[in-house]
Amino acid sequence: MIILIIASYSLVKNYIEYKQSQDSSIKLIEKTITESSNEENININWDQLEEINKDIIGWIKIENTKIDYPILKDSDKLKYLKHSFDGKYNNNGAIFTLNENPFQNYTTILYGHNMKNGLMFSELKKYMNEEFFYEHSSFKIYTKNQNYLATIFSCYSTEVNEEENNIKLLSFREEVEYYKSKCNYSIDNMGEIEKIVKLSTCSYLNNHTNPTSQRYYIVAKLEKLE
Repeated sequence: MIILIIASYSLVKNYIEYKQSQDSSIKLIEKTITESSNEENININWDQLEEINKDIIGWIKIENTKIDYPILKDSDKLKYLKHSFDGKYNNNGAIFTLNENPFQNYTTILYGHNMKNGLMFSELKKYMNEEFFYEHSSFKIYTKNQNYLATIFSCYSTEVNEEENNIKLLSFREEVEYYKSKCNYSIDNMGEIEKIVKLSTCSYLNNHTNPTSQRYYIVAKLEKLE
C-alpha cells in the first residue's frame, strides 16, 4: 500500500511539473515573442526576459518540433538541471549552457533533459532517423545582440566519458573532423566551419547503466544572421 501511495504521488508530482513547465513555456512565448516582418526571424522582448531571469541569454527554436525555449547561462552548479527558466524548482529543468562566453567560444554546448513527456531536448533522439535529420537540418538561435543560423553536420549517440576523452586533446579543426567522422549521414557543402553549437541530452541507445552514461550529440555549424 505504501509503495502504491508513493508511486501515485510521484506520478501526480511529475504531471504537475510537466503542466507547469509546458504552460509557463507557452505563456512565455506569447508574452515575449512576436513574428517579424521577415518570416525567417522572430522579435524577442529581451528586457522582459531579463526581468524574469537575468540568466536568460538566448533562445533556441527548431521548426516543427517542441524545441522552442529560452537558453539559460548556468553558473550555479548545474542549477538548471532541476529548475525552469524562471528559477523555480522543476524536474524538467531548462535548456542551459556552461560556457563562459556562449556563442563567442569556438564550441558552445547546450544541455537539456531527454524527458519522457516530450519536453526540453527529448526530440533530439529523432535525429537518429535519417528522414528527420534532413527535414530538420537547421535551426535558429537568437540572442540580444546577434541571431544565428545553426546547420547540422553531425549527430550520434555515445558514452559521455568516451566523448570527453576523444576530444579533450584536439584542436578545434580536429574536433570538427571528429564530429564529421561520427555521423552516418552524407553532409555536403558545409564550407568553412569557424564556430559550432553542440546540443546534448541523455541517450538510451545501447545503454547499460542507470542513470544512463550515453548522450545524443547534435553538432551544427554556427553562422551569424544579418
